[in-house]
Amino acid sequence: MRYARRVFSPADFDLFQSRFQADPEWNGRRLELRRRLQEFGDRARVALLPATGMDLERRESLHHPHASNGMRVARQRTMLFRGKQERKALQKFVGPELAKDLDSAHRSVHFQIVVEERRAIWGLRWEKDAWFDLNVLVKRAEEGEGRSALLQACAAAPGFIFEVDGGGPRALEKIGERDWRDLAGFLQPGKHAVEIVARQSREEVASGSADWTERVIADLVRLAPLFKLGCWTADSPSGVRW
Repeated sequence: MRYARRVFSPADFDLFQSRFQADPEWNGRRLELRRRLQEFGDRARVALLPATGMDLERRESLHHPHASNGMRVARQRTMLFRGKQERKALQKFVGPELAKDLDSAHRSVHFQIVVEERRAIWGLRWEKDAWFDLNVLVKRAEEGEGRSALLQACAAAPGFIFEVDGGGPRALEKIGERDWRDLAGFLQPGKHAVEIVARQSREEVASGSADWTERVIADLVRLAPLFKLGCWTADSPSGVRW
């Protein structure tokens, strides 16, 4: 089934301007955007379930100013991360002290679709709190077999940018074996955040074709091998001892 309408209009991007933060009336507009992001996330989830071989859960960010976002909605996103059963396995592994916070998408590697004032973003994100997942990615990059798998996954997803802490952008498909070996020595799980993303300006998104959502979802599916390589499972090379 093709998606007959564009998900985002120029007015959606304006919702993140400073002048629309204090008036509660605009929370309703952002709530409507949140519902469209939920629908977008549900469509992506259907495509990603067979691609990842893992149950995924969908979550959205806050659509209204709150203490947790500094009383400003700078962006809205939908996120897809490991489902309940997969979280239970990880919770058992890390123990009760760390397990209590694993229900948050931010503590897992996740697919994301983001709307900001000037652009849309989609791809993968490992936040600092998702250290156990980033540690798996690092461990794979330390080993020859793991690096080969990473190279193959990168080559299958051209057009994305790899960034650490929002800087040092590299074309994903151009990251070579030596680069991965260097990243394995540099990346510190718990200290660094990593993103693999594509971005488009608001003008490009708003004027794009009606199949834009399908192309974004297809892009996320191309990232599924990298998601699997950087997501903790019972048989992944975590390198952690408790």
